[in-house]
Amino acid sequence: MKKRGIFSGIILIGFGTYFLLERFSLFPSFHTWPTLLFMIGIAFLGQAYIGKDYSAILSGVAFTGIGIHFHLASRLSAWPDDISALTFIIALGLLLQYVKTKQALLPTILLFTLSIIFLFSHRLQQMFTSVTFDSLIHIWPIAFVLLGLYLLFVKKG
Repeated sequence: MKKRGIFSGIILIGFGTYFLLERFSLFPSFHTWPTLLFMIGIAFLGQAYIGKDYSAILSGVAFTGIGIHFHLASRLSAWPDDISALTFIIALGLLLQYVKTKQALLPTILLFTLSIIFLFSHRLQQMFTSVTFDSLIHIWPIAFVLLGLYLLFVKKG
């Protein structure tokens, strides 16, 4: 019962604050759906860390991160506005969840590495403008297939 109260309490405080600020026209640039996503994420993170329900960490980081991402993407021209920022947010959530649960290290490392590659792919392409690098960019999913086959059939246990 206590764990459920943490999430509900934070949601009610967040939504109440949001609608009060909207009613009094304070901070009008934050009266958007990304702010609501941010508040839901904070509630999940409160549930995870205060209520010791560590399975909520990924959801909390995802909602909070996506809310922050859309706020920053609309305000900063240098902020990445493609899938690379979202994969980084999910990878960060998996990493924080791994720290508490010690589960799913391999997918965490793979997604984190992939998200870093996505974030810096434009710079990498400028540095390595060879045909080989361009070919690798198009066939990288093969690495996932090979790793999956290895985990299924070679490394059992």
